[in-house]
Amino acid sequence: MKFNFRPYRSEDLLKVRDFLIHSYSKLKGPNTWLIDRWEFVIYFQETQGGTLDQWERNVGLWEYDDGELAAVVCMDDGFYFQCAEKNPPESLLDDMFSFAEQRVGDENEGFVQLYVPIPEFMSSAAAVANKRGYSLTKKRESVNSLQLDKEFPVALPSGFRICSGDEIDVTSKALGHIMAFDYADTPEAELTLQHYGNIRKAPSYNSHLDLSIVNEAGEVVSFCNIFWDSVNGIGILEPVGTSIRYRSLGLGRAVLHEGFNRLRELGAIKVYVGSMQPFYEKLGFNTEVWLQVWEYSGHIYEAVRDDLNTGNVSSK
Repeated sequence: MKFNFRPYRSEDLLKVRDFLIHSYSKLKGPNTWLIDRWEFVIYFQETQGGTLDQWERNVGLWEYDDGELAAVVCMDDGFYFQCAEKNPPESLLDDMFSFAEQRVGDENEGFVQLYVPIPEFMSSAAAVANKRGYSLTKKRESVNSLQLDKEFPVALPSGFRICSGDEIDVTSKALGHIMAFDYADTPEAELTLQHYGNIRKAPSYNSHLDLSIVNEAGEVVSFCNIFWDSVNGIGILEPVGTSIRYRSLGLGRAVLHEGFNRLRELGAIKVYVGSMQPFYEKLGFNTEVWLQVWEYSGHIYEAVRDDLNTGNVSSK
């Protein structure tokens, strides 16, 4: 089978999003990224940092002859492989590794230092990583889920109320994010105030699932946003936070439980979160997929040198 490589373009945003949705349907579960991370990185993380153009250059697409996507490589510190098969063929995986290595090597005169989180079930990718000289580390990432098979109790202390996205102005929501992640009075905070509202432009944003808890002064003190994949009936949390001064009051649990109930009203069967923490474990989340982190440090793999010389990284 032939795979054709081409660079990512901004207009491919929805094509990749739809590919992630289709891959989940086909695999009956997550691979590496779900739509939340794809959209959050584009609409907030890289936009806030002024690095979206650079980030887009680190996204590669592989298509079948009919133009349908077969795989995507994208970067968020490490390189992540999005595939429509649990065990893609070696030829495709070799090209995906080559692409990642080339992007890093281009910036450092051929020296490469990178990592690739690989799902435990993707043995073909692990075999290619090993062949190319990568080392399996003890680091792991996870994709975690909770079944929405019951009604969730929402208990709010006196003086607080839950609001939807269309009831909260962008500045208040941005300030809530800043206070939750404790970076007030920093250059990053100024950028958040400028760009946080961009999340509302994301294609999977739903104001009914953009929830905030406000105090009597109208300040956002706890929040969660849930991206909605209506095709697969799943929600994905991104971001979630509670102001440091308002923790241990049960606000985080309350706003998430409200979100879970709203997902159930939409027909959702499951909700996901990208990183497991004790808080999520207490809520009942379980790890669905472990990703093992493979690292490489050294000069570019020899096959990539040839591609660099010809200016070509594509599947044959």
